[in-house]
Amino acid sequence: MPKSAPAVPQVVIGIAGGSGSGKSWLAKAVAEAFRGRSTVVCHDWYYKGNGHVRDEEERRKLNFDHPDALETALMSAQLRDLAAGRAVDAPIYDYETHARLDRTRRVEPAPLIVVDGILILHEQALRERMSLSVYIEVPDDVRLLRRVRRDTKERRIDLDETLRLYEDFVRPMHHRFVEPSSRHATWIWSQLEDEKFPDLLIADLARRLDGGKSPCPAPLSRSC
Repeated sequence: MPKSAPAVPQVVIGIAGGSGSGKSWLAKAVAEAFRGRSTVVCHDWYYKGNGHVRDEEERRKLNFDHPDALETALMSAQLRDLAAGRAVDAPIYDYETHARLDRTRRVEPAPLIVVDGILILHEQALRERMSLSVYIEVPDDVRLLRRVRRDTKERRIDLDETLRLYEDFVRPMHHRFVEPSSRHATWIWSQLEDEKFPDLLIADLARRLDGGKSPCPAPLSRSC
């Protein structure tokens, strides 16, 4: 019996916002709500290799919040392939060595593709691949507090280094590139003011995927 054709995405949703805004939480929660029918693609996977940068002072100058740090053209091409029903081999970036690994991660097509990244709405090549998008709006001080907690607990980065990165790169790039890109979003979610938005988003995606024929997934838990 011949194999059935791979599922072609019906919806590609972009989820953007500054560092610490809750992008990854929302992306994972949306994907989980449509488990078996969704996949997540992260812009962070496409950082250009910096393994050749050996000097510690030069490594301190690496700006991961600038659009030039990412190979967006490759990500756009792979999103095109996923939309056509073809699996892709996405790159893996190693933050300890600042290099791309030789191995890749296999990403299969699905009816719902969730695209996550701080700069995805800045890049026209990525916006053109999206059906709709969300920009998560969170005050700067709240995002910084979240980043400090994440870095100290999950990434073992000391406070001084977190604050240096925030002051030198994260904050200026946010105001130069990330925040202005919100004008391209389908929705701007003021996260601290609207607790209902994630569930409304899930319901909207369910209607888009199924034409309103399937019941909406259960409400999301709040943990961002």
